[in-house]
Amino acid sequence: MKIILSTILIASVVGAAGGCLPGASLDKGKLVKTASFDNGCPADKIQLVSEDDHGMDGTGQYLLSVCGTQKKYKRAGTIYYDADKGGPMGH
Repeated sequence: MKIILSTILIASVVGAAGGCLPGASLDKGKLVKTASFDNGCPADKIQLVSEDDHGMDGTGQYLLSVCGTQKKYKRAGTIYYDADKGGPMGH
C-alpha cells in the first residue's frame, strides 16, 4: 500500500508540472532567448550545435552558433548562462 501511494504521489507531482520537472532537461526556447539577449543577435540566427544535457541533475553544457560565432552556454537548474562570463550569478 505504501509503494502504491508513493507512486501515485510522484505521478501527481510530475503531472502537475506538465510532465516534466523544472530544470530537468533542456528548454531550447529559453536557451535561445538568453543567448539572443546576451549577444544582441536575433533568435532566428541562433542554432544549437551540440548539447551535453545532464537531465535530472539540473546541469548541461551547450555549444551554440550565435550570428555565426560559436558560444558556450551552461545550465544550472532552469538558468542558462554564457560559460565564458562565469556562473549565473556573475551576469
